[in-house]
Amino acid sequence: MKNIFILLIALFTLNARGQITLEYTHDSASTYASGNPAVSSQLMIIKFEVSGEQYVNVNRWGKYISIYSMNHSLVQTISLANITGNTSSGNGVGDVLYLSETLFNTDSKKEFMYITDIAAPNVMTRIYNEDGNLLFSDTGAAVIRTNVQLQQYPIYNTSVGTKMILSYGNGQAKVFALGGTLSNSIASANQNLLNQNALLANAYPNPTSNSTTVAYQLPANVNEGEIVFYDLQGNEIKRFRVDRSFTSLLISTSDIAAGTYYYQLQTSNNASAGKQLVVIK
Repeated sequence: MKNIFILLIALFTLNARGQITLEYTHDSASTYASGNPAVSSQLMIIKFEVSGEQYVNVNRWGKYISIYSMNHSLVQTISLANITGNTSSGNGVGDVLYLSETLFNTDSKKEFMYITDIAAPNVMTRIYNEDGNLLFSDTGAAVIRTNVQLQQYPIYNTSVGTKMILSYGNGQAKVFALGGTLSNSIASANQNLLNQNALLANAYPNPTSNSTTVAYQLPANVNEGEIVFYDLQGNEIKRFRVDRSFTSLLISTSDIAAGTYYYQLQTSNNASAGKQLVVIK
């Protein structure tokens, strides 16, 4: 009886661990920081209007988009090398948003919105298809760096089960299969929580030498806040008052010594998570 009991415990432990299983590891797919070539990609799941669910890896420094089937086999590679307008750093490409097949036109080719830079006056919004053909171009700014209400999330419900995507400092992104399903109520609760909290995006460009732009979102029912910069010793370096008139702040760093700094969006109700900014000279 004792041996049977031990066996049941072992089986239960294996089953519990088996609820979250590593499914696949993607190299050069970690989403950590825009200024680091090893960890500045985006791995997400997109349900295309024609092709259906596919993994999409936007490699911003490698300048390509890789598209995989749900069994992780490579389906398509889209080059970003020749699209017009890189980031102000001159090394990687800008942000790729709203990948689709029928959002911007009615053919079945994949297309995407491309942001060349979010630091005025260099900003440009363009829309390309998978062949590199330019569908639209304008100097208006789609200044979005957070993933809220866009296409990249940590957990997705799919037709082949629920998937969790985690990023790692070595540049890898891992896909885990989950035993359960993300309920609509949890997703709605998460979104409501995001709406109630102060949100702050990564500074861009980062690292920077002269200026950088920070996108932010004030919580619901809060009209003003402050973005505060600190050095590594906790000393306040800069403070900027912000409101709902804009959703981004252009900051000069020419008067700041080279080094690593942290910044935070503070309101009367709460404060955002801290973000890191690296200044180079």
